[in-house]
Amino acid sequence: MENIATIPRISELPATLASQIAAGEVIERPAAVVKELLDNSIDAGADNVTVSVVDGGHKLISVSDNGHGIHPEDIELALRRHSTSKINAQSDLDCITSLGFRGEALASIAAVSGFLLVSRTEQSDSAWSLSFDPVSGNSDIRPAARARGTTVEAADIFQATPARRKFMRSRTTEYLHITEIFKRVACSRFNVTFTLVHNDKTQLRYRACADNMIERVEDVFGRRFAAESLPVNYESEGMRLWGWLGGSSLSRSQSDRQFCFVNGRVVRDKKILHAVRAAFDDSLPTGRYPTCLLHLDIDPSITDINVHPTKSEIRFRDNRGVHDFINMSLRDVLKAAHSLDLSDAGVMSEAGRQEYPQRQVYGPRQQVSQQVREAGLFYRNLVSAERQDDLLDKAAGLGVPRLALSPEVVLAQRNEDLILLNYRAIRAYVLDFRLRQEYMNERVRRRPLLVPVHMEAGNLQVDLAGQYAELLDTIGLSLRVVSANTISIREIPVLLEEADIRALVSAVLEALREAGDGMASEQRLLTIMAGSMGKLMESPSNSMVQDVLNGLDRTGLDTAQKHHKGLWRTLSPGELSRLIDE
Repeated sequence: MENIATIPRISELPATLASQIAAGEVIERPAAVVKELLDNSIDAGADNVTVSVVDGGHKLISVSDNGHGIHPEDIELALRRHSTSKINAQSDLDCITSLGFRGEALASIAAVSGFLLVSRTEQSDSAWSLSFDPVSGNSDIRPAARARGTTVEAADIFQATPARRKFMRSRTTEYLHITEIFKRVACSRFNVTFTLVHNDKTQLRYRACADNMIERVEDVFGRRFAAESLPVNYESEGMRLWGWLGGSSLSRSQSDRQFCFVNGRVVRDKKILHAVRAAFDDSLPTGRYPTCLLHLDIDPSITDINVHPTKSEIRFRDNRGVHDFINMSLRDVLKAAHSLDLSDAGVMSEAGRQEYPQRQVYGPRQQVSQQVREAGLFYRNLVSAERQDDLLDKAAGLGVPRLALSPEVVLAQRNEDLILLNYRAIRAYVLDFRLRQEYMNERVRRRPLLVPVHMEAGNLQVDLAGQYAELLDTIGLSLRVVSANTISIREIPVLLEEADIRALVSAVLEALREAGDGMASEQRLLTIMAGSMGKLMESPSNSMVQDVLNGLDRTGLDTAQKHHKGLWRTLSPGELSRLIDE
């Protein structure tokens, strides 16, 4: 028989520990702090909000707005759990119109970080600040200086809970999550200016554009989506669905560009996303996801948003009715735009075929051209004699390619000058330029590998692939860790489809290893990938060299020559004579 003295006794948890446990339900990572504070700023009627983070949110998160502020007598209440200005009675729960209402956000943030709040109302003579130390539990209230509005700072998140802090991801990963939630919230309020600052440098700024919402769509989703997406605007039985839907050609390999809102609230609702996907029937290939930015306006009294601490899930009184309304509305949009061929389900649309024209298997050593590889020094006439005079008359930029002296060096002619081209370096430079252009326009074209390429990897490479999977996906490289020593490569940028895929991935992972906490940027990784392609030692054909030279012309020769030495050298007849005389 168990000794009664050994039975665990029930005791009330210390207030600080209870707050930290409760905070775990709301504050999952730095991005959750940003989301909660943005919700508060919007509820406060702000039309200008700035998010500032340091070291991906590890060091500091600050959200500042020009909203109505907090009444001076309520400053102390702001950090008490279940204190809120959004609801007052049971009946308020039946028709919630605010974003925050649970009264847990500020208390949860203060429980896991060095906390500072500064706020001022229009009528106040001065601002007031409230600081809180989660370790000691001490708080301090004093006068401060700032204009109307509120600033909340959370420093050293999870400093008081080391067990939680060790589960935080790298600064790059956490910053990407912050960027993602920032973009989603920005698409929920077109009449608000949003600014994101990282390490004292402005990264994103979305100006208020209530009269021309497509500007915000273009800023967040890119020019192509803004130009090619299908406008949505349907109403039925007290519901309205509006926004933009991408056709088959705008589908992606992941669901990161499915933005859904219910009464202006950012949600990730499975019922809504299922309705969106089902509207395409089987016209999307397996593994592809529709892109959309959709707002559902509905009577708040027939919704329940109080089903999860993060308020990201929602329940409708008539789930089936909402699902069917969204599904049928989007079907009508697709049918009207001829993006969905209902008579031939399962066949990709014409736009989709243009983006993925061949539907073939791409292996690790795909050979696009049948150039003959030779060892050592070789010479190859790149232009037939009968075309030389005609081409010279039309020559521009770096002229007409003449001879391939080696896989790396090509001789070109421009009028009377001869030009030595570092073909490998120029090819890498042009690829880098084109990849950066696509990235800046948020339209890095991807080539799905219908048969994924598996790559054996060491423990460090596997860890890096998992840690930076989201970052790599933004530059068109889709990786999945499938075992302790194997990485699966699912997609590569279209511009790099000729690459040795395994060598390409190895080069990128090595760059991430060398960067360490220095956070290798997306653009730096694009340069690494372009350089890896440039190292392919293949014998260039005339068309390949001419294509590279045309690409170089479009980058701007003056800029290329100024910032990238060693791409080419011009030899005039006089210089050639002096070289011979020497």
